[in-house]
Amino acid sequence: MTDFVTPRQVGATSLRVTPLGFGAAWIASPDIAIDDAVGTVQAAWNNGVRFFDTAPWYGIGRSERRLGIGLAELGESRDQYAVNTKVGRSLEPEYIEDPTNDSTAADGTPRTPREAVSGFRVHFDYSYDALLRQHRDSLQRMGLSRVNSLTLHDIDHGYHDPSQLETVLHQLSEEGLAGASALNELKTNGEIDAIGMGCNLETKNAFSWDDASHEDLIERVMALVDLDFLVIAGGYTLLETRALRRVIPLCARNNVSVIIASPFAGGWLVNPSKMGYMYSRMSGTNAPEHIQDLTKGMQDVCAEFGVPIGAVALQFVLSHPVVTAAIPGAANPREATSSREFVEYDIPLELWGRMRERNLLAHDAPCPSDS
Repeated sequence: MTDFVTPRQVGATSLRVTPLGFGAAWIASPDIAIDDAVGTVQAAWNNGVRFFDTAPWYGIGRSERRLGIGLAELGESRDQYAVNTKVGRSLEPEYIEDPTNDSTAADGTPRTPREAVSGFRVHFDYSYDALLRQHRDSLQRMGLSRVNSLTLHDIDHGYHDPSQLETVLHQLSEEGLAGASALNELKTNGEIDAIGMGCNLETKNAFSWDDASHEDLIERVMALVDLDFLVIAGGYTLLETRALRRVIPLCARNNVSVIIASPFAGGWLVNPSKMGYMYSRMSGTNAPEHIQDLTKGMQDVCAEFGVPIGAVALQFVLSHPVVTAAIPGAANPREATSSREFVEYDIPLELWGRMRERNLLAHDAPCPSDS
């Protein structure tokens, strides 16, 4: 059986994290009261989570602030848990809104939004000075003296057109603005333990997975940055395993760990009525027909064995030998508790065989029955 409890090593680093982590994106919602957000962080802790993931982009600073308060309220020693945040976006104060700073992604969504309440504007910048400043800003927002890891955020075709991507790569390169050197210095100096990169598959960049340009981009970044882990969101779930095509094998060859964000496909698997972000926008109002059919088939098998599909989804991704952790999000304490229950659920090995018999699982995707 796969061990879902013992902390796992991140790449070749000294960092070890609990296989079940906590994604702090949902608690950034302005619809969630701060007391509820803090309570959700505490519920995750009470259920054994010691690895927390956040980003300046989530709520334009709100996720980091709330996570920091939640961790402070625990009163635990800093060496008892690990925190990953992300770099690549600067949050700059813009007291009077300047529309000339507006920029949209290819799908028409805001690329550099300004939050009306705080007046902070998002700017992309992966240069040496910017990454060091972003790191320090995150520490201030969270009230922490250090984070364990930094992840390059949203270097993909959904947020950047081809010319913008070339600018990003130039900002990272030694010949350009030396962003990679900033990360290496932080790691060498002991200010962080590990360096990562985000790897998304969602509506706005799905075309780049179709033509493999996203995988090409991952290889280019890995040639510039000495990565220890990749955070994959959307590319490896029960419903989508295209990361097995090139990305995960690339990680395996280079001793780069994989951390799975959105293991429930943006919430779709555990609450289809909530319309997880990965599928709610793909066809306007509903998931594509093949995703609905696949989900229905999996739900039928789960019902046959009396197993919640959330448990199957979480244990599936964690059973891959290259996967170090999964970081499901939670919007309330109950969801944080459910993730722990899913990890511990006793799933009959026969369930995995039935999934394969009905061609519901990719043939090359490992699952707990293989171990």
